[in-house]
Amino acid sequence: MEKSIVVIIFCCFTFMLKAQDSLCVFKLNGTAYVKTTKKLQPLSKGNFINKNQTLILDSSSKLTVINASGEAYKVESNGQYKFKDILKLKTQQSGSLTSKYFKVIWDEFVKKEEGSTVIGGVFRGDILMEFPKDSVMLASSKLTFSWKTNEVDSSYYVFVRNKKTDEILKLATNGNQISLYKNQTFFSEDNTFEWIVTTEEFPSLDNLTFYNFELINRNQYAEQVKNYTALLTDLEALGLSDAEIETTICETYGLCK
Repeated sequence: MEKSIVVIIFCCFTFMLKAQDSLCVFKLNGTAYVKTTKKLQPLSKGNFINKNQTLILDSSSKLTVINASGEAYKVESNGQYKFKDILKLKTQQSGSLTSKYFKVIWDEFVKKEEGSTVIGGVFRGDILMEFPKDSVMLASSKLTFSWKTNEVDSSYYVFVRNKKTDEILKLATNGNQISLYKNQTFFSEDNTFEWIVTTEEFPSLDNLTFYNFELINRNQYAEQVKNYTALLTDLEALGLSDAEIETTICETYGLCK
């Protein structure tokens, strides 16, 4: 118990220090490094830059970093930048939604870094579903379901259930994804469904956790996207492509094209 308390306190202390004295790479076009004393370390998305490091940005490269408060800084000229120099390059944001989004991304990057030393793996009983995530809206006519696999099981069973009629579509595969189409009869009676992947051919579905999804059309998607106009404007200004922005909206807000 005492060890657990120490670990929790240490993690909280580490998080607070990182929040105060670090920036995180949100987007990098080209090549960049951080220098600590005489050591150079290449940067990539999700890496942190602390106040004791110097950023080195190569020619024709661009870098966007964020902090724990949801603020963004954009470095567009090659050269060397101390931590205090980067803080002078703060971008203007259109609204609070962008700040909230960057805070979510910051937390995800911190959790990912803290868990990077944990041995990975997929075990029986784990939730395998990767996409669509729970409670998303899908506008695409092609529905691609993907999941995690393990080294033990060679067969995976996909169950898609119509929430209105309880009708179930069952599929078997030895891969990690499968594609279906909206024009199939199964998807014509309603627009709300749930799905699950298991390694058992005949599981007790009532005891399993399903992920929900809703089918929408392109017009409904366009209307929903309007709720994120300010965020989209800021992401465009930071240099994200249309595809990257669509992925962002899908992964963060569950609105998928």
